[in-house]
Amino acid sequence: ALEGVSFGYDPDHRVLHEIGAACAPGTVTALVGASGSGKSTLAKLVPRFYDVDAGRVALGGADVRQIAGSELYREVGFVFQDVQLLRASLRDNIRLTRPDATDAEVENAARAAQIHDRILRFGRGYDAVVGDDANLSGGEAQRVTIARALLANAPILVLDEATAFADPDSEAAIQRALSTLAAGRTVLVIAHRLHTITEADQILVLDE
Repeated sequence: ALEGVSFGYDPDHRVLHEIGAACAPGTVTALVGASGSGKSTLAKLVPRFYDVDAGRVALGGADVRQIAGSELYREVGFVFQDVQLLRASLRDNIRLTRPDATDAEVENAARAAQIHDRILRFGRGYDAVVGDDANLSGGEAQRVTIARALLANAPILVLDEATAFADPDSEAAIQRALSTLAAGRTVLVIAHRLHTITEADQILVLDE
């Protein structure tokens, strides 16, 4: 739930003004609006990339600021455009939110995210280190973060469905992976192309 949410990157310039909305369990809510309208900013308040200036973001009635980080990331999975991978093995990147996951679970998540075959083409496979012997395109890196979110198995998913970095083959793979990821979860998705959200349960439009 978003309750009177306001936020600005500095005190003099508010980006979001008193936004209220609720996402029911198991539904898909699409976030649309012109570039620069605050879609990504609003979405990033849920996993606490930023905290609100006024109002609150609540999960199951609890203010996200009162939820321990480790617990919050068990509840909220996220895939954003500006993919952040660690300079670590692909295996460790995928199991970042679930360090106890088995190798088989990591590989199953990678298969579902359409990135397993690409990983196997690196000389060291899952042990290849990002930035050293594993150089990924933007679309491939996004699929690694989708695998991470699948493995976390969080009931809430915050998603930027942009495939801005993807070539056509990768874009189709990402869309298939996102469909797998979204199944049965409560999803807040930033939509860039309206045809991708025709099945949404509700649509929030950000304007000015």
